Amino acid sequence: DRPDGHAPVGVLADYTLEKGELYVGGRYYRQDFEGTLVGTTPFLQDDVFDFFSVAPLSLDREIHELELRYGLSDDFTLSVSMPFIINNMLSLTEGDEFFETTSNDIGDLSVRVLIDLFEMDLYRMHALVGATVPLGQNLDTDVTPSSGTGQAVLPFPMQTGAGHPDLLGGLAFMTQNEVASVGAQANVVIRAFDNDRGYRLGDRFEFTVWGAHKISDWLSVSARGLFESVGETEGFEPLTDGNADPSANPFAQGGERFYIPIGLNLYFQEGLARGHRIAFEWYYTVHEDLNGPQLSVDKTVVVSWQIVFF
Repeated sequence: DRPDGHAPVGVLADYTLEKGELYVGGRYYRQDFEGTLVGTTPFLQDDVFDFFSVAPLSLDREIHELELRYGLSDDFTLSVSMPFIINNMLSLTEGDEFFETTSNDIGDLSVRVLIDLFEMDLYRMHALVGATVPLGQNLDTDVTPSSGTGQAVLPFPMQTGAGHPDLLGGLAFMTQNEVASVGAQANVVIRAFDNDRGYRLGDRFEFTVWGAHKISDWLSVSARGLFESVGETEGFEPLTDGNADPSANPFAQGGERFYIPIGLNLYFQEGLARGHRIAFEWYYTVHEDLNGPQLSVDKTVVVSWQIVFF
């Protein structure tokens, strides 16, 4: 019951519930990509055309996510999250033809169980185990210069689903005193299965540590560090050409990024909005080391609304 009593908005499944409690949350996630990197080295369009005939210029991604949590018992909390994803990519061909592709659909459903490991005084820790249900599309299509008036299968970053189930795991810790809270969380996504197209996305690892300061009973500010590592895609989509478009090339996927997200958290304690939380984070990108050529992150923002019913 404090504005800093939860992790910053970009941290998923950050706390458990007591038996019978229900959490409802909505999250808006916007990430824009612009510019190209190979490792840490910037690549110009002409550099990309030395190896490929298509150069992605920008990618705008929006994710609208609904999350529900329910306290199965005082030790076990069920968390289910469903995203709706909108992708928009601008690319340039070697013949100086610009073209835009779009995909929008539901993403893969994530199901987690949060397991209380201990709660002692002002310290708490829980584990996360779960899996994804592949409800998203991995055959999203749009018109491209190579498809004429027909539809072509879009490259990896434009697909809204992986097409395969994934295993989820994690560990979270949090503590607080009278004026502030600190916490950490590690998450892993293990791609254990190929999809029906014959490929699997790269494993993902994330680690974040944060601190939040309570300014008043209804307002807090937060800052954290976020490290993200994604492996290369194994296999390829047979209906795309990874030799022509780097975003369809399995070896040009994944890499490492480090961000510093800055957040604002509001917790309403009076009136009709009592119990509601609204939170915001803006990500500053510190470092990228990408398998490429691959688009670089330009900006990231996250906004959410949350409430717990007792």
